[in-house]
Amino acid sequence: MKKENHKYINREISWLKFNARVLQEAADKRNPLLERLRFLGIYSNNLDEFYKVRYAYIVHILQFEKSAYKNIVEEQDANELLKEINKAVSHQQQKYDKIYEQIIKELDKEKISLIDDKSIPAVLEPYIKNFFENKLSHNITVLYWKPGDKTPNLKDNEVFYLVVTMIKKNKKQQYALIEVPTDRFSRFLVLPDIGDKHYVIFLEDVIRYHLKEIFSIFKFEKIEAKSVKITKDAELSIDNDIQISFLESIVEGLKERRKGQPVRMVYDKTIDASTLHFLKKMLGLDDYDSVVSGGKYHNKKDFMKFPTLGRKDLEYKKITPVIPKNLSEHPNYFKAFSKEDTLIYTPYYDYSVFLKFLRAAAIDPRVRKIKITVYRVADDSQVLSALLNAAKNGKEVTAVLELRARFDEAHNIKWSRMLQDEGVKVIFGVRGLKVHSKIGIIEREPQRGFAEKYAFVSTGNFHEGTARVYTDFTLFTSSEAIVNQIDEIFNFFNTNYLVKQYRDIMVSPWGIRRRLILGIKREIKNQKAGLPAQINIKANSLCDKEIIDYLYEASRNGVEIRMQVRGICSLIPNIEGLSENIKVVSVVDKFLEHARIYWFKNAGEDLVYLSSADIMPRNLDHRVEVVCPIESKKNKQELMRIFELGFSDNVKGRLIQEGLEEPYQRNRKKKNRSQETIYEYLKEMNKK
Repeated sequence: MKKENHKYINREISWLKFNARVLQEAADKRNPLLERLRFLGIYSNNLDEFYKVRYAYIVHILQFEKSAYKNIVEEQDANELLKEINKAVSHQQQKYDKIYEQIIKELDKEKISLIDDKSIPAVLEPYIKNFFENKLSHNITVLYWKPGDKTPNLKDNEVFYLVVTMIKKNKKQQYALIEVPTDRFSRFLVLPDIGDKHYVIFLEDVIRYHLKEIFSIFKFEKIEAKSVKITKDAELSIDNDIQISFLESIVEGLKERRKGQPVRMVYDKTIDASTLHFLKKMLGLDDYDSVVSGGKYHNKKDFMKFPTLGRKDLEYKKITPVIPKNLSEHPNYFKAFSKEDTLIYTPYYDYSVFLKFLRAAAIDPRVRKIKITVYRVADDSQVLSALLNAAKNGKEVTAVLELRARFDEAHNIKWSRMLQDEGVKVIFGVRGLKVHSKIGIIEREPQRGFAEKYAFVSTGNFHEGTARVYTDFTLFTSSEAIVNQIDEIFNFFNTNYLVKQYRDIMVSPWGIRRRLILGIKREIKNQKAGLPAQINIKANSLCDKEIIDYLYEASRNGVEIRMQVRGICSLIPNIEGLSENIKVVSVVDKFLEHARIYWFKNAGEDLVYLSSADIMPRNLDHRVEVVCPIESKKNKQELMRIFELGFSDNVKGRLIQEGLEEPYQRNRKKKNRSQETIYEYLKEMNKK
């Protein structure tokens, strides 16, 4: 057996391993070319959030709290961890740059040219000049800075900066910063075609091309502009003063976040030493902060929105979402859900099922109450629009809105005010706990052949935008037991001191951990008794030490454990004497795997659950989460089949193991790219 500290992988390192799998997709030539470029954007976006949150947290520990870094790997030294993180990121960035260069070459072969300020064809110069003078020039912010000036409050989300160095005759240098307004313009300016070739230029290269014009009032011999990207600590401080409303506290916290300390700076490696020194001094960067040299372009998360240029052949083929067979037969969803539980799995199923159900509830004269939890919603949310419509129709609407949904706080504040203005009862979560569960209740007046209460439980946010790219289950049920227990959770949101015991569903922070452990112990007992025993888990993340230790115990007792974990996995499979009965597969493909399934073999009487909760301390101990049992035999079979297809993916499935590299799962079985085979399975199952 390996040493104690080799039983687990640090969650930060495991997260970087996940992002390496995203980078694999950018390198995979089986993927359409524009999608590969977008995977580079996803990788960059992921890394930004990692530095904003996780890296910043470790720096906080070192700088302020001076306590030991507490994580799943015991006695992990925070300084060593930061070095390990930066080494791994540096290794990945080298790969990233090579993949980027290769993709740019392949785009050129496809007659798509990404030009810069030095390679603009003469025929396109008037178009670029016109765009700059009539649109862009009025929307750029120039920050002139000299020694002694107060450090400007730089942004780090939708915009980034060019640091401008002006060299005078006496060789002295003057500095300025230009805010590149990618919050108001696309990062990529699509230029007129020349013949059959497409041309695209970065927004900052349009600015570089006009540098002398922008700084015409200054005298200089030479001028240049280099990209610099700042990542700030995204921790949100919440004031617990009882005299301050929770809403006001969040607003104040957001103001402070905008002033957050930089924890990472990426700069153009061709920048001169004196300008780099100026930047580090101005930003107050110290030895704990990550200062990284890179190429000419930063903020590459914008590649997620690279223009399509009409080249559908370079993108993923669109799928036509499925409508559940029973809803085609019963277009009145209240009647359909009264007859049987219905499960949808987006984006394979049409998310309009959920939206139509809410819209119908908003105008149905018999509907009296609508209750829903809100974590993240779309900018122009049809979900919340339906709630507003329901309130205008005199229905009693309750929205439990979590203001602390990271990076969506301002968005949720805006919606909370709109909802309150229309008479919706808005509950701002629960102090001390994040409300991460995705649940809802609709109550109707009695009607023959119809249920009076309906519940919906989802593994993902009620967000029509992400429903197109995140795989998530939503269960619609009128089961009296499930509906009443979900309704009890809403009662808890109203009166936080009333904590109930739930018979069928599991609710954190009071029951999920305990009952998952009981489930694992039951499988161990069944294995010893010679009964069917198996544990199957599909989740985004697994890093709870106690649960991992119980899974190791189950493996030592011969229980087969199969897991599909997209992101963080601190468990190490296939360690002799510890985890040789555990196999973990991660699928990274066209859609983001987001659903959670917990499936216990239970001596042949399968217990299958859906959940909003991952196996992390925060989900089990610090959030309100729901794990809902699946009662319908048909729905159980569907979930188990979907799990089997994902776990056996031999095209996009990777085998989780120790070390930074994780190989694709390969075998001689029939090709199974699970996101394709699942779609075909669901289409076949729902044929009329």
